[in-house]
Amino acid sequence: MDPDFKALSKAQREHALQGLYYLSNQAGSENRPSGRTQIELIHAIGSCLLGVKPESISLNSEFSIQALGSQFLDEPAAIKHRLLQLFLLAELVLDPLPEAVASAVEQIAESLAIQDEFLSVGRDMSRGAYSIVASDLHRKGYLGDPKNLEKGGKMMRVHKHLLDCFEGDEEDLELLTQWLNLEQCAAGTLGRTIWEYYQGRGFVFTGQEGSVNPSIAQHDWLHVLADYATTIEGELEVFTFIGSAIPDPSGFAFIVAIVSLFETGRLDQWGGGVLNADKGHLDLPGMPIRLADAIIRGRKCNRDVMYEIDYFSMKDLPLGQVKELLGIPPKSPEAIQAGSVGFMAPQGITSYQREHGNHNYQPPLE
Repeated sequence: MDPDFKALSKAQREHALQGLYYLSNQAGSENRPSGRTQIELIHAIGSCLLGVKPESISLNSEFSIQALGSQFLDEPAAIKHRLLQLFLLAELVLDPLPEAVASAVEQIAESLAIQDEFLSVGRDMSRGAYSIVASDLHRKGYLGDPKNLEKGGKMMRVHKHLLDCFEGDEEDLELLTQWLNLEQCAAGTLGRTIWEYYQGRGFVFTGQEGSVNPSIAQHDWLHVLADYATTIEGELEVFTFIGSAIPDPSGFAFIVAIVSLFETGRLDQWGGGVLNADKGHLDLPGMPIRLADAIIRGRKCNRDVMYEIDYFSMKDLPLGQVKELLGIPPKSPEAIQAGSVGFMAPQGITSYQREHGNHNYQPPLE
C-alpha cells in the first residue's frame, strides 16, 4: 500500500476507489480505448496503492462527491493532496479528455478543500489548449521554481546559473571531467555503474557539445539506482518514481509530463527536446501495475531525488549501499511479473541504444 494511505480506514480507502470508478463512469470509459486503459489504471491504484480489491467495488454504485469530502474532513491536507493527485492521474490518461471529467475532478478538489496547480492543466487539456499545458508544465511549481533550479545546479555540479530547468551546459569542461573520471571508480560502485551505463547506450556525457541538459542527465542516476530500463516504458516508470518521491506535491509535474508524452501524446516534446511524443505506452499489458509500483516506491523513498542529492559525492560507494542510504525500496513482485525490467536486463535497452553503444557494457543478448 502507498504509505500516504496506510493510516486511512478501509472505508475511506474504499470510498476513494469508488470515486475513481465514478470518474470512469463520467467518461464513459468502457466504450473508448483510453477509457479502458483508465479503468486498468484505476484497478492498479486500488489494489496497489489503496489496498482495496477492485472486484469489491461496483462500477455502478451511487457516489456523492460531497460525501467523499466528508470522509476525509479531518485528514491532513498532505494526505488529501496525494489522494487528489490519483484523480488527476486517472483524468489525464483520457484521450480526448471530456470537459465533464475535468469539471468532476475540480468538484472533488473542492470537496477535499485542496487546491492543486495541475487542476488547470486538466481543464486546458479538455479544451485542447495543449500549448498552454506545455507552457504551464515548464514554468509552474517544481520545474519553474528558481530556488529548485539554484539548488539543482549545485547538486548537478553545474558551473553556471541555470535560468531554465532544461537549459543546456555544453561548455563546462570541469563538469565533463567529473563525468569522465567516473571510469576510475571501482567495479560495482555507483560511479563506475553509471559510467558503464552511459558507455553501453552511447550517451554523451553532459558538459560537452551534443550532450543532454544537466537535468535530464540527473535523472540517469535514477535509472541505475531504481533499476529502470531505458525503453519508453522504463521512462514512464522512472519519471513516475521521481515525481512521487519528491515530497512537495508539485513534483507531480514529472508524472503529468511523462504521461502526456508517452501515453496521450499531448506534449510534442519535453526535457528540452530530448524526449519526443510516442503515444500509447501505458496501454501495454502490465503498465498500469508498473506505474502504480513506481508511485509506491517513490513515496516510500520520500525525498527530492532530482535536485537535492549530489550523486557525485556517493560515486565511490557500492550501488546497493547508495540505494539503502536513499531509502529506495525494491520493485514489488507484482511489478516484475507485470514486465518491469532493470537497466541491465536484455530487454532493458532499446535497439537504437544497443546499436550506438559500446557492446562491452551492454545488457546481455538473450
